[in-house]
Amino acid sequence: MELINLTAPFNRAHIFTERIPLKSDRTAYTGMVYHYRHGSMETTYLDLPGHIAETDDGQNAQNFDLLSCYRQKALLLRITPPADEYGITPADLDKALAGREWQKWIVINALGNRADGYQPARKIYLTLEAVDHLIKNGVKLLFSDSWESPRLDGVFLRLFDSGVSAVCNLVNLNKLPADKEFLLTLNFLPYPGGVTQIPATVIAEIN
Repeated sequence: MELINLTAPFNRAHIFTERIPLKSDRTAYTGMVYHYRHGSMETTYLDLPGHIAETDDGQNAQNFDLLSCYRQKALLLRITPPADEYGITPADLDKALAGREWQKWIVINALGNRADGYQPARKIYLTLEAVDHLIKNGVKLLFSDSWESPRLDGVFLRLFDSGVSAVCNLVNLNKLPADKEFLLTLNFLPYPGGVTQIPATVIAEIN
């Protein structure tokens, strides 16, 4: 079994360290307590439909079923765009599927060997037709390195309106095998306050 960490490192976080002296008649030591301040997009993160106000379905970090995110079967669609700027189509998805059965958890790797998965210009993106194709084939959680176009077509709006959640800002997708079955585990903290964009970790398990 091989494990691959798909979790991006934090871009930035403000951490305040509190030192708490503890002492008794038997011992003395200092406890270290950390206070964190960071944005929800500073590492890999889960976007629930409520990340867009108009598609909020009531799911949040506290009531989203964490147990349903453990060791789920996933399928990798590896796509090689024919140009530096390209919209991924349903035909591209079907070609990458290569006759396999669709899964509820789908991973799209369209940035090749770019292990950091970061493309600020959004030149490789999903067309709305591709989004509809994913929805039609029962995808419920989409892990991808390519999302919205520079024009802002409404990729996330379409996904969330159909109840599909997203996991963004992943790394090491280039290390996933396209010809082997693998499992994904998504983990996050149950933040209070109705949070719908949640920092997360993702681990792939290759059998």
